[in-house]
Amino acid sequence: MPARLLRSPAPLLGLAAALALASGGCQNAPTPRLSPAPLPAETSSLTPGLPRLVPTGTVVDARVEALAGELAALKGAIIDNAQEFRVIRSAMADQTARYQALVGSVTARLQVGTTPGNPELIGQWNDAQTLLGQLDQNLARLSALSPRVAANASQAGFLQSAIRSAFRLSGGVDQDHRNLSALEDDLNRIIVVVDRLLGDITDDIGRQSSALASERRSLGSLALAINSGRMFGAPLSQRIETSPALRPPPAPAAATRRPLVTIRFDRPDVAYRQPLYEAVSAALERNPGISFELVGIAPARGEPAEQARAASEARRQAEGVARSLVEMGLPSERVSLSAATRRDVAATEVQLFIR
Repeated sequence: MPARLLRSPAPLLGLAAALALASGGCQNAPTPRLSPAPLPAETSSLTPGLPRLVPTGTVVDARVEALAGELAALKGAIIDNAQEFRVIRSAMADQTARYQALVGSVTARLQVGTTPGNPELIGQWNDAQTLLGQLDQNLARLSALSPRVAANASQAGFLQSAIRSAFRLSGGVDQDHRNLSALEDDLNRIIVVVDRLLGDITDDIGRQSSALASERRSLGSLALAINSGRMFGAPLSQRIETSPALRPPPAPAAATRRPLVTIRFDRPDVAYRQPLYEAVSAALERNPGISFELVGIAPARGEPAEQARAASEARRQAEGVARSLVEMGLPSERVSLSAATRRDVAATEVQLFIR
């Protein structure tokens, strides 16, 4: 996927389609939104040092020293991971705030109306897309951090078992047991912190993954709106449910069904997107489980070669309408394409059917 948009309306539509196709799939309401995450759990109670131990010189004391070394290494690793999590979360909160400010500014301009393909809005869209890319990178950092913290949690469990086993070693004195108790108390505090840290990371990964997927679809719809100079409305994906009870009824026979929308390409730059959005949005409100079929229809006149060229042009126009639907948030698997020729049409048409 290209990182930036060219500053012209046509490439804007192409990349918006790529964004929406990459996200794909139906989403359940409510749609997740990016929002700054709270700061992670406080880990300042984990100091690099160890509890005060009194050497005894016994066989058990040697084991205590080895366990203390392992505990110190584990604590240092957890402190480093907690600090990295804090840095990543802070960066994501800042990027999210700047992204929402950009999207809000673009939306406000579109709501009052502006010129189609406004280069200022395209620049802001590019900046928002860059921020989404940065959020993706930080999400990947979180995903890489998660197994390291999980390994810390496992190591803490093994160390806890090892300390408890050391209580049963022979050749020790009462001070050895006090030293082991001090290590165990310190380890119990570590276990609480690392479990909370792992839970926070897991929650952030799930929440941010869903929110980023939603924002990619919304950004695709915003690109289409910038190209038109006005808002279309909420992404169509927000009107789609996956409930089995909302399956579409059987489609009528091709000869009897009527198109939901007919777009006649009898002049350059046909302004079909807003009526198309409104018709599809209303159809999805009535039945969120429906799918659509786009048929490019070419006039059946002239020589066979001329008819073939006309049919190819009709399919190209149908593909353009399909891209517009995807940019509006309709999952690509909800739209099928076909082409036909008819003698009763004077210019290329694209008809949209419910199936």
